[in-house]
Amino acid sequence: MLPSLPPPRFAPVTMQQPSVDDASSGFYDEYVETDPVTGESKALTLDEKEKLYLECLDAYYNEDGRQLLSNDDYEQLKLDMDFEGSKVATFSKDEIRFVLANKRYKMGKSVMGDAEYDQLRGKLREEGSLVVLHEGASCSVETGICKTDLQVDDAKQRLLYFPGTAGGLILTCEVLFWTLHLDPILSVLLGAAPAYFFGVWFTENIFAQKPLVVSGNCPECGLLQPVFFGDLFDVQKDGIAGPKVPEPLDDIEFKCSNPSCKIGLKATRSKMLLATVAPKGAKK
Repeated sequence: MLPSLPPPRFAPVTMQQPSVDDASSGFYDEYVETDPVTGESKALTLDEKEKLYLECLDAYYNEDGRQLLSNDDYEQLKLDMDFEGSKVATFSKDEIRFVLANKRYKMGKSVMGDAEYDQLRGKLREEGSLVVLHEGASCSVETGICKTDLQVDDAKQRLLYFPGTAGGLILTCEVLFWTLHLDPILSVLLGAAPAYFFGVWFTENIFAQKPLVVSGNCPECGLLQPVFFGDLFDVQKDGIAGPKVPEPLDDIEFKCSNPSCKIGLKATRSKMLLATVAPKGAKK
């Protein structure tokens, strides 16, 4: 019979807490606001940080370079916003100018003329910036007309170019196969670029002239309304469906697709706005 052996002994393992040097630790310190009178410090929410950030920019650009925070505090504030995923921290210079121009206008201290403001708004619209879009309908007190913003429907817009691109790819593959006897897979790879440019040319010159698919919420009931701008197969230009027009219409009038609403709407391409035809509260 074998003698029993004592249980093995293992040297105790000591878990060491990772240390962060002072220089790195300061990088992660959160920005806190300190009361100049009491000296009490408090952490700010993300909304408060974004408002303070915009106030700093507003004071610097519109009040002769006045600084609300020191350079170190400003950098720490912006770093905190980056860590918390703030969209305001990623605004471009033009987006900041637009936001501050609206703020100053509501304060009665306009810093931008109407023409410059409209030009800046149009530029941001073309770039697809979200700062120019309203979350809900805005109604004019004088006219009673309500408006909402239109947004490009990227999925449907790409779908318009699919027939031309697919046809161009098939045609290119056939030509490469019967002339150079290339493998079908290689033909697809080589024909992708020509098919794309053919699809763009076919869509914008033959299939749909100046096509643009957008969508916007009805100012009255909020139901999403799809809108198509353009001229399919020159129907408008040739007068097949209505009076002849030399160019695709900039304004399109229609009724809300909601059966319980059916209010008259007008979509304007140049301004990317969806507006009611009659004042709010008028009979449909």
